[in-house]
Amino acid sequence: MNFIEGSHSYTVIENPELAYEAAKQFGKFAKLLAGFDINHLKITLPDFHNLTLRYNQFVNAIQNASAERLTKAKKIIGSLQRYYDIVETFETIKTNPSFIKRVTHHDTKISNVLFDENNKGICVIDLDTVMPGYFISDVGDMMRTYLSPAGEEETNFSKIDVRESYFDAIVQGYLGEMYTELTPDEKQYFVYAGKFMIYMQALRFITDYLNYDIYYGAKYELHNFNRAINQHTLLDILVEKEMSLNKRVNAFISDF
Repeated sequence: MNFIEGSHSYTVIENPELAYEAAKQFGKFAKLLAGFDINHLKITLPDFHNLTLRYNQFVNAIQNASAERLTKAKKIIGSLQRYYDIVETFETIKTNPSFIKRVTHHDTKISNVLFDENNKGICVIDLDTVMPGYFISDVGDMMRTYLSPAGEEETNFSKIDVRESYFDAIVQGYLGEMYTELTPDEKQYFVYAGKFMIYMQALRFITDYLNYDIYYGAKYELHNFNRAINQHTLLDILVEKEMSLNKRVNAFISDF
């Protein structure tokens, strides 16, 4: 890879301006590759963002978990099951011709963007997860990792929130680049993208907890359990604000 002199990256997002620049770069990446034949892309991680598969793995983990871990996770298991409509929506997306499979980055955390000395975005990096996918993967992962002031390791769940200014930055940055590429139907699922990714990560964490932490591993006994609670909390807040966030997206679309 070429070395990009004068560039730097962040591991933690510090302000909405960085969120805007990152979202703009991921949107630009998708737009520049809009005409690329996705059949030429190798599937490096099969079913990486297949929400239906992740839910089925969750169900299988419940069936095979120990009584102790099932008792501990009973509340969050029930709550995640009640969010099954997110899976049903994903299934309708897969059969909707208005949703286009594109070149998708699949790992849009802030550390995968390079910035210049003025904190303007230069380009995206870490391309090993680039595969065919839906825009909800990239937008959703930005929401999952940019919106809350507390990361997925935070165990003081009262610190978790959805910051509207960061949401607006994602909308303006990504849609500013991808507005002409996304179909009208896709634009209406912008907020859903956040629900999709946050829910999927909550499922993956609790599944791993029920499976005795065989996938992610655990730095302490309740590590994946706590990460599942963290993501579930973020999902709850996003759903609470869903109506107002949809209005913010529609306002941007109307003014574009």
